[in-house]
Amino acid sequence: MLQQPFFVSIDFDGTVTEADITDAVIRAFAAPGWEEAERLWEGGQIGSRECLTRQVALLRAPLQRIVEYVRGGYAIDQSFCGFVEFLRERRIPFGVVSDGFQVFIETLLAKVGLVGVPIHANQLVESELDGALRPLFPYSRRGCLAGACKCAITSDVGKGLPIIHIGDGRSDFCLAEQAAHVFSKGRLTRHCHVQGLPHTPFSSFKAVEGVLRGFLHDQPSLPTCGRDESSPVLWTMMN
Repeated sequence: MLQQPFFVSIDFDGTVTEADITDAVIRAFAAPGWEEAERLWEGGQIGSRECLTRQVALLRAPLQRIVEYVRGGYAIDQSFCGFVEFLRERRIPFGVVSDGFQVFIETLLAKVGLVGVPIHANQLVESELDGALRPLFPYSRRGCLAGACKCAITSDVGKGLPIIHIGDGRSDFCLAEQAAHVFSKGRLTRHCHVQGLPHTPFSSFKAVEGVLRGFLHDQPSLPTCGRDESSPVLWTMMN
């Protein structure tokens, strides 16, 4: 049986989904003031953990209503189901690694019948006393300002394997700099280009699957941007 020498880390908001679900929830249900936290985070003055803590404190709806809003208004990339099936068939270790909230991820995956996908994300809980919502950060790490430290998560669950990361935005920057290869969208593509990181822009998971299938069928090329040596490095790791 083929032994896979890499771990696939998958961002969720803006990657598996077109929209950023956390941002959409904040915009729909938070009282005025959330914009200031967003501005500070965008400017690098606070981390996502502090930003989410401030913004969740401003949410003015019960969790069930918010979950129903997410379920009814948003969906995942249709090609993601096939991609998960491909990873499972080939026994490639993978997981959703997100700085968003697990309850929204589970809701949208369950909507299309995807169960058992490993998820590493922040928690959103509702107080039984007053109904107030608060975030929990089980994957935070000392010295990291993110709610979920993606670098630490992938190091732990990837068990030291080289990382292939799939993402789209700022929360992926740090991990992208440590990954063997990145499949990128949006701001992450620009970051990888500026930093000279080996990356492949993509628009659907079908395209990502096609590239990985190429390697697993001994095709020695990868459409890539960034460092010239990136393709040989990844090719060597996968064989």
